[in-house]
Amino acid sequence: MERRLVLRLRTHWRAICGERDYSSFAEVDPAAMPNMWGSCFALEVIGHEEDPFFRAAGDEIVTYVPSPLIGTPVSAWTPDTLIGVAVSHARDVLRKGVPMSHGDEFMKIDGTRVLYLSILLPMSDDGETISGLLGAANCRAVLGD
Repeated sequence: MERRLVLRLRTHWRAICGERDYSSFAEVDPAAMPNMWGSCFALEVIGHEEDPFFRAAGDEIVTYVPSPLIGTPVSAWTPDTLIGVAVSHARDVLRKGVPMSHGDEFMKIDGTRVLYLSILLPMSDDGETISGLLGAANCRAVLGD
């Protein structure tokens, strides 16, 4: 089994897409992806194209935020947080209509260097218009450079 979360989620997304360009949120079953869902989140786009908001999140991903995530817009999260860097490419995914993964590092507000991997996948409730994004992210702190 692939160890990298972003590749596992992309493979799962492609499987539920089948021959279509996008899958729908109705096809995403957290129980069917227990080894991934904890690190996942969903963004609502329709009516919020300029600033999507969080509509769902797994238990692990919410441990990286100091306040409630659900219902907040992506603009609320700064680039010194895992959530902030994970959603930083949302506009690119919406514009291009394709999945995008990103890996890099960021500095937490306390000066800790953190390496991360993230992915954003376009979702569509009608099969044509992107209505949301399914994402996932994980990270690890780098100790003692």
